[in-house]
Amino acid sequence: MKLFGKSESRRKSRVVSAKHEPTAEETAVTGLLNGDTAEDIRARIAVLAFQFYEQRGRQDGYDVEDWLQAERRILAGS
Repeated sequence: MKLFGKSESRRKSRVVSAKHEPTAEETAVTGLLNGDTAEDIRARIAVLAFQFYEQRGRQDGYDVEDWLQAERRILAGS
């Protein structure tokens, strides 16, 4: 019994999805492949997070939010 003979053909399923946004992990791996080390990426995130802190007038209590915002921005490549 032929499952996929000449009269039958396999149908390739088409998955239509929204534009793929790379995850932070994918972006970090890409950065690492482009020569950035994990430490380079961490340092860039730290610098940007500190800039957010300074822009707010050095107001304490937002360190986690600053770090996460900087991480998103750096890993997104913007």
